[in-house]
Amino acid sequence: MFDAGGGVIVLPEASWRGRSDLTRTLRTAFDESDAPDLQLVDLAIAENGGADQDVAHQNVAHLHTPIYAQRLCAALMSVHCPEPVTFVAYGPTCLALPAVALSMRSQHRRVRSYVLIDPHLPASSDTWPDCPVSVVYANSTDVSSVVRLSGWEWVVSQRPEDEVLRILNGG
Repeated sequence: MFDAGGGVIVLPEASWRGRSDLTRTLRTAFDESDAPDLQLVDLAIAENGGADQDVAHQNVAHLHTPIYAQRLCAALMSVHCPEPVTFVAYGPTCLALPAVALSMRSQHRRVRSYVLIDPHLPASSDTWPDCPVSVVYANSTDVSSVVRLSGWEWVVSQRPEDEVLRILNGG
């Protein structure tokens, strides 16, 4: 990824305790990269005031509402991020990924991959995934049968930010 440029969009999730560690690790790696067209976008939750100041933020209205996927997709329409984009999602936010994939496709925006951390897995469909999916289990060693049967790359790690960086580096 670092040779090709592109963007990483970190999706919001209120319960994600390791979020700031991930954005800090990615920001440091991007700053040290020679690739000029890299961007990290942290889609923050409006209630989350302690966000990393070095990352471009876009607030997404209240996460715990029935129309979360629609609000998330609406927010993505206004995000300017170099393509192709890699999405990083945690836990329940992963349930919105089929809607995200459809939204990106309808906007003719290229997606490089999805990285799911301790995911709640959405139903498989013909609209998602439309590119490679990697799964990082930080809080569990119980790998979902959906992940195994889908042929997705998966790893168990206590430091998911390091695994995300490895995945983005093509490792």
